[in-house]
Amino acid sequence: MVHILLLILKAIGILILVLLGLVLAVVCLVLFVPVCYEAGGSWKDKPAGKGKISWLFGAVSLSAGYDGDESGLTAGVRLFGQKLWEMDKEKEAPETHRPLDEETLRGTDAERKEPEEKKTTLWEEKRIPAASAENPQKALPKNPQPRPEPEDKRHTEHKKKDVFGRIKVFLEKLKFSFQSFCDKLKNIQNIAEEKKAWLEDEENQASLKLLWKQTGRFLRHVCPRGGKGSVTFGFEEPYLTGQVLSAAALIYPFFEGNLEICPVFDETVFEAEGSFKGRIRAGYLLWLGLGILRDGHTRRMLFGFLKGSAV
Repeated sequence: MVHILLLILKAIGILILVLLGLVLAVVCLVLFVPVCYEAGGSWKDKPAGKGKISWLFGAVSLSAGYDGDESGLTAGVRLFGQKLWEMDKEKEAPETHRPLDEETLRGTDAERKEPEEKKTTLWEEKRIPAASAENPQKALPKNPQPRPEPEDKRHTEHKKKDVFGRIKVFLEKLKFSFQSFCDKLKNIQNIAEEKKAWLEDEENQASLKLLWKQTGRFLRHVCPRGGKGSVTFGFEEPYLTGQVLSAAALIYPFFEGNLEICPVFDETVFEAEGSFKGRIRAGYLLWLGLGILRDGHTRRMLFGFLKGSAV
């Protein structure tokens, strides 16, 4: 009896270990297997591009593309190379117009005649009855009403009082708005002093440095690791082309070797093409988040900011 009980417990333990191993394997796959992405596009008279996101060495992939047409959007999901869902180019078929029958033509003719009949009846109803011998007073016009008299002095005085009243109300509103503006300036000054004191605090400065450091690591990890592109642009005015080229020179060092800029000074043109790829690991992002939450002051500051924004 005890031997059978031990065998049952052994089988249950093996099953639990197998389940824990599967859960651990799934967690490791999610945390350490990167999500890869790649995209490319071009702009020559019309935009076109394509992109793809894959995970588990391409076992799960999501792709999308656009070739510049109205119905040129395509997308699809694959699992181990098999299509789970795909959206192809679909163009609506043109509608076919049926020929009109004799009955519909008769109906349209009758509809056209109806407004004319209605007009005649309305004109007969609105027609003024003519005078007759039996009722001669019917055609006589009614007594004309006297015309309104021109504005007198009282009306002009009332108008002046109304104008002075409006000016007084306007001055009161102007005084109130000036006072409220001064109050806002005082509030802004108080807020600036509070923020200055908050920034001068050593613990807050350390938390901000930590957030800045982790944000830089996040951006370096998420940004593409490889790519190449070219941009050709130009305007009819060489001066404007030179201004744009000087502005592009500020960001060119960040893409040196991967981006080619070709200015054109004698015509208006814009063409661009490029492609890039990168990868994101969930484990690294989790490590960055834990690095922020380990610091007690930074954690309290973030939670307080989130509560304040929620309120």
